[in-house]
Amino acid sequence: MKFTKIFTDNLDHCYAVMRLKAQGRDFLVVASEEDAPCYAYDLDDNFKKQLVWEDVGGTMTLVQIPGTLDFLATQRFYPGFNAKTCRIVKETWTGAGWHQTVLGDFPYVHRFDLLPKDDGQGYWYVGCSIANSKQGEDDWSDPGKIWVGEYDPKTEKITKEALDLALQKNHGYKRMDGYSLITGVQGLFKLTWPTKAESWQLEQLLDHEISDIVSADLNGDGKEEYLMVEGFHGPDLRLTTSDFKTVTKKAGQTPFGHALWGGKLGQNEYFIFGWRQGERDLVLITAEDLSFQVIQQDVGPSNILVYAKDDKQYLLSANREVNEVAVYLIEPAE
Repeated sequence: MKFTKIFTDNLDHCYAVMRLKAQGRDFLVVASEEDAPCYAYDLDDNFKKQLVWEDVGGTMTLVQIPGTLDFLATQRFYPGFNAKTCRIVKETWTGAGWHQTVLGDFPYVHRFDLLPKDDGQGYWYVGCSIANSKQGEDDWSDPGKIWVGEYDPKTEKITKEALDLALQKNHGYKRMDGYSLITGVQGLFKLTWPTKAESWQLEQLLDHEISDIVSADLNGDGKEEYLMVEGFHGPDLRLTTSDFKTVTKKAGQTPFGHALWGGKLGQNEYFIFGWRQGERDLVLITAEDLSFQVIQQDVGPSNILVYAKDDKQYLLSANREVNEVAVYLIEPAE
């Protein structure tokens, strides 16, 4: 594949990314993990930039309310996991910009999600806290929790309760079909969403430390493989089969492994991966031996996504370590 950088902007410690498309509008949203702005870039107006908020950053997660240009976001989850005052805000589209409402304090919540209910009445809420309390950056003595509940967009209330699991160093979260994958020191967990017959169901799938996980059918056999960053923020990378049997493991080569995406590019499926220390590369993983093509060197990406627009595909990368928001056009190799 060929990647051509077509747009850049400067954003201090850019981190969280989201495609926000609804109601005839189309934006990319990028937020900082520092005391810095969140911006929306208009994909129908040559990436014209709008300020969403100015200086309350610390944003780890952005989640669209389906069918709208409204979204929820974490704030005040500052570097060093100094996240006691972390909160979730709602950004409501006004027709010209966004109006912010603070929904409440959610200490140490690193990842969260909204999941549509089967009856169409509101959303299930899942929140994963990286710790329950911390005395310093390296204090992990009070593990985090998986919070589940409901979000009502009419009342703008989130109700939540903790599941019976002390989850240490949660970092990864992946929405699947009817369930979520959640990672931590204790391994990989499958959280099945409520149905008419069952409440929340939590099942442990793996018992070794995993930082992040993503899936794609890399070998084209009709079954998705999993790519995992192991150790908290790496430095190991593992590819497994759909039933979690190891295909390839590369140890110690990807320090601060962080950015992950999996899916279809052109006619085939791939993984895109980036790490934030050492070489700090952004790469396309092209084979089961985890060989890769370098997209860009020494940018230290934090989060990435691929999107389609006007029959073309693009990669949005928050190149955190160089304070750069970047968009790449993706084309077949010549």
